[in-house]
Amino acid sequence: MAKHYKEITLKSGRVVYGFNPSATLRNKLGYKWEAYDTPEQAKARAQQADDAFQAFKRTGALAQHTIIHKVSDLVSIYKETGRWRKIASVDNSRRAYEQSIASILDMIGSEPVPAITPLYAERFYTRLRSVMSDSKSNAVIKMCGLIWSNAHQLELVQTNPFGKLRLEAVPDRDVVWSDDDVMTFIRTADDNGLASIGTIALLALELCQRPSDVRQMTWANYQEGVFVFTQQKTGTQMNVPATPALESRLSGILSNRNPAGTIAIYEGTGRPYTERLFRKKAQHVRELAGLPDQLKIMDLRRTGATILGNASCTADEIRAVTGHKSRQILNTYVRPDLRMALSAQNKRIAQK
Repeated sequence: MAKHYKEITLKSGRVVYGFNPSATLRNKLGYKWEAYDTPEQAKARAQQADDAFQAFKRTGALAQHTIIHKVSDLVSIYKETGRWRKIASVDNSRRAYEQSIASILDMIGSEPVPAITPLYAERFYTRLRSVMSDSKSNAVIKMCGLIWSNAHQLELVQTNPFGKLRLEAVPDRDVVWSDDDVMTFIRTADDNGLASIGTIALLALELCQRPSDVRQMTWANYQEGVFVFTQQKTGTQMNVPATPALESRLSGILSNRNPAGTIAIYEGTGRPYTERLFRKKAQHVRELAGLPDQLKIMDLRRTGATILGNASCTADEIRAVTGHKSRQILNTYVRPDLRMALSAQNKRIAQK
């Protein structure tokens, strides 16, 4: 029988697997009885406690990791760091990260940290893929990698079991709105008292920006026909001229503007949109317009970048509008289509 491990059979016949610390561990390190669902969990916890006690005997001091019992502890510590605050600073990004953390806590939050080995990590990934999409499974595993990397840096764990896990490749999202789709969406928004949603959609399309950035733009960001702003997610400073379509749209509401206020105000309250309210109203407009579910407002950024590509803009010109630092990442946003192919062939013919 493993040290500090005990199995108890209840009157109901159910077996409880326990970490049963000795009197010395109870008195010296403050450990208490802990019950687990499997013998592996209880034994891993017992081994962790014994390692902590051996370190205590050698040094006479409590090792920092003695307070780290379960995966949920690592999550709590990670969410106290500046790394977490940085990646969770944008509303829609934070929502996705919080969903990944919720899955971690729900599925392995009670596991003893030593039980999370590379083999366990591989099996956890397989389990994830059986209950959610590959893209969401990958997001959960990447979040695990960040949590364990933080713990390793703080010397709370010795290795990162998720560091070398090979993830299934997920095809890049490639949805692009047609001109008719855009016109139908904006017209439907206007006809149903939600012109602000149409304005946000046009801003996202014409400026090639994330909806989270454009819905928070103020009139102060619009200076003499140029949008001057900072991208929330990357901190990139942007200067993007307005297109004629945007200038025409904004001219209709310029007379009502508050210099310090946001450009798009929700008609129902006269206040700026929250991320959740915007998603709800945008979905409502899409449904009223009879547009397919696959069309998302976030795809308007890709659509705008593809339009720039169709106009034979160089990669650097496109990046000057989208704010991407890498030319390579433009492959995710600029989707080659027939017009691009025709343009390329016409240039080829012109040089003969």
